[in-house]
Amino acid sequence: MSHKDSVALICSRLKPDNDARPTFLLGAGASFSSGIPLAAESVKRLAKQAYADLKLGGKTLPEQIKTSEWTTWLHSQEWFIHGDDHLAENFPLVIEHLLKPEAYRKKTLLDIIALRQQIGLGYHALAELILRGLAGTVLTTNFDVCLPKALNDKHPHIRNVAEVNRGPNDFIEFNLFARAQIVWLHGKTEQYSDRNLISETQTLDSTLVRTLAPLLESTPLIVIGYRGAEPSIMESLLGADAGVKFRHGIYWCIRAGEKPHPHVEALAARLGINFQYLEIEGFDEFLGDLNCELTGIQRFAPQPDNVNVTQFDDQPLTEASWGDIDADLALTTLRQYCMKLERGAIDSQQLKLLMRELGLLVSTPEGEKPSVACVLLFGRQPGRFFPHSVITTTVANKKRCIFNGNLIEQRNAVLEWFGQEEINPMIKVKGRRQHESRFAYPERALVELLVNMIVHRDYSIEKPAAINAIPNHSVRFENPGAQSQAAATRLELEADGTFQPVPQFSDLRNRALCDVFFGISAMERAGTGLMDARELAEQQGGTASFAYPPGEDAFVAAVFRPEASAGSTTVARDMRPVGTYVLNHLPFASIPQFLTHIHLNVSGWKELEEKVPIEDAGTFVFESRTGDLWSFLPARSLDAIFATATKVPARSIPLEEVEHDPVLRTKFSWLARKHFEKHLAGFVGQGLIIEKNKHGYPAKRAYFAAIKSNNRTIIYDTPLRRNVRRDVVKRRGEDRKAWFECEGFGYEVVQQAGVWGIRVKPFYMFVGHDGIKPLPGYLRTSKATRRIKFDRNANVESDLTFWARFLSKGAQTINIGNGDVNDLILEGGFVTVDIQEGGLINGFAENRRLA
Repeated sequence: MSHKDSVALICSRLKPDNDARPTFLLGAGASFSSGIPLAAESVKRLAKQAYADLKLGGKTLPEQIKTSEWTTWLHSQEWFIHGDDHLAENFPLVIEHLLKPEAYRKKTLLDIIALRQQIGLGYHALAELILRGLAGTVLTTNFDVCLPKALNDKHPHIRNVAEVNRGPNDFIEFNLFARAQIVWLHGKTEQYSDRNLISETQTLDSTLVRTLAPLLESTPLIVIGYRGAEPSIMESLLGADAGVKFRHGIYWCIRAGEKPHPHVEALAARLGINFQYLEIEGFDEFLGDLNCELTGIQRFAPQPDNVNVTQFDDQPLTEASWGDIDADLALTTLRQYCMKLERGAIDSQQLKLLMRELGLLVSTPEGEKPSVACVLLFGRQPGRFFPHSVITTTVANKKRCIFNGNLIEQRNAVLEWFGQEEINPMIKVKGRRQHESRFAYPERALVELLVNMIVHRDYSIEKPAAINAIPNHSVRFENPGAQSQAAATRLELEADGTFQPVPQFSDLRNRALCDVFFGISAMERAGTGLMDARELAEQQGGTASFAYPPGEDAFVAAVFRPEASAGSTTVARDMRPVGTYVLNHLPFASIPQFLTHIHLNVSGWKELEEKVPIEDAGTFVFESRTGDLWSFLPARSLDAIFATATKVPARSIPLEEVEHDPVLRTKFSWLARKHFEKHLAGFVGQGLIIEKNKHGYPAKRAYFAAIKSNNRTIIYDTPLRRNVRRDVVKRRGEDRKAWFECEGFGYEVVQQAGVWGIRVKPFYMFVGHDGIKPLPGYLRTSKATRRIKFDRNANVESDLTFWARFLSKGAQTINIGNGDVNDLILEGGFVTVDIQEGGLINGFAENRRLA
């Protein structure tokens, strides 16, 4: 079996449709590419170190000792097993006879397994498989930190890694269904329970073997990088005495041309069809190819029952229910989360499965409940449960604003507040040769401190978070939450509570919130935020400070603008002007991954309505001339609904296939547009009507009609202003010659840069004195020519902002699935793109543009 065939076989075992999730067993070969020596090399290094310490009194460095010196000394030992082929078998002998006492043994072993380079790609790939739920438990004969480090790099998305057998009787964390679990077969060196003496390598702890037996009996075992020389593993764990039949199979990986150890050959003979050799090119290559082949595939694993929930945001909120959660917002946010982490897309059917895995839905005696984090992130009205969970903003302690709603809404609203000229103005900073125009405060620094405020505040304290902008001086963030025990240990506080941030240190007060915010790219990796904020401020000639004020349960951060005439001499970041372009593209945050087609044996609409209860079919496109019907409903649903009108089963066409076929793209756009038009029909009470062509079909345009031949005003809210009035229909002229100028927009479903969305083009419809019927074409053209003279980029951007707020009803998402399709969700705002404009001079640029 070739390497490629081995990858294909194990991919089939790892896929979610297999109930038995494989267990991995790793040997020293797995860590070789990470710089951890194999057994034979370890014998050489340990013997050389022991010779330097025991024979030369530590006066000579091991690397300065000639090979002939220490090898002659090692070979002269009575216990030494001679022969190059048997050098690795001396590993436990060297430890038992040369590494004494225990403290010296521990120090020497820790030194030999210390990471001196980046861990290999195989460990990163294995961590990816664990993150996506395709792997869970890893047994290891090693005692290096490669695997824990790879899993720690996935923090906080893998929030808890169970470790078993670190020391004697350490089995409390073991769980058959653990999401991430390391079993140290020989113990963990840090706890000094490593079983590397002669007597210790003969057998494993009997309690450990009994603990692992149900796992090995119920899952496939994949062995990689292990020679199979130790009796403790081959006899105690995998031998006949353990009583495990391995009905799901052992897959033993070997390199091409490698001869299996006699112990392995004996195991293969005993298990027969339940044992299989797999040829691989190496640990890194094998795990890397597995991860690549399984890209986008994930298995959802709920939190184990034995996980001790201690953090406030993980607690179930017993007063809340699923009805309190904005499922559309949760779906769009967690789709983004999965795409960022390369877990693959999720749909509405998988939403709750993922939320259970992330601890956002929790089982309680009263039934399944949202967690505190779930309500804070996705709650429709989180203020019902946490009225204090708001952010207040002031300017010089005046002009108080309160930003409420869920945390996703609060973040977006405060970011808009930061964008005001009064809060973060453009200033000139003196450089070496000329002034540079830049924002008073680095935008990224403000974002870092805002997200730090949101994810690290103590929501159990009934006090709002506060931001105060002091013009021409600073922006101050005050967050409820006392210093934790971990922070007290790592941070050195001055008398006034100020401290210098410690690189790579982060005390995650709310792990679920951090998990989601990092997963949607709203924050950088844990432990870098405060450092980045200070560095960014200092690069622009300003600074930042951080403190836990004495006597207050609060954390305070402040970013200061450059002092007058004290410019930064160098700027490490690219300071070319940046223009923000608003695209008239309302993107889909979630879109069905299949287009369903069914061919009907009917002559037209009349026969279809006679044969089929079409009210059950939801929104669909029917081509009466061909009998083809297109829908986003699952194929099995269409088969049931249209059973009396067809003998051919429905076909689900993957979105990828749709996007590569011009005809199918047209059908997809047509169907999505029909859903959007049904959503628009819901605004008829507010005067929005869909224009019809001469055949009575929608003309892909909608506009407001007058109210009884009078003006129409729409009142809406923005993140910064409430009750904004906008005249969307204006009367022009008098008496019978009166006509109306009505705001409207054209719409089309398109895919731009790989992103599906609704292209919206604002326009003015000119209607007659009844306020509804459009004027003749030649009159509309002349009035439109005069009207366009008054439109500028700022006005058009304002139009797009209005239409986004109106169509979304102020929400962050727009569900146009019409109750039938849960995955057809638009974002509540248009796409914006920041583009560096290198051709602009002296840093001056128009900051907002329309594309």
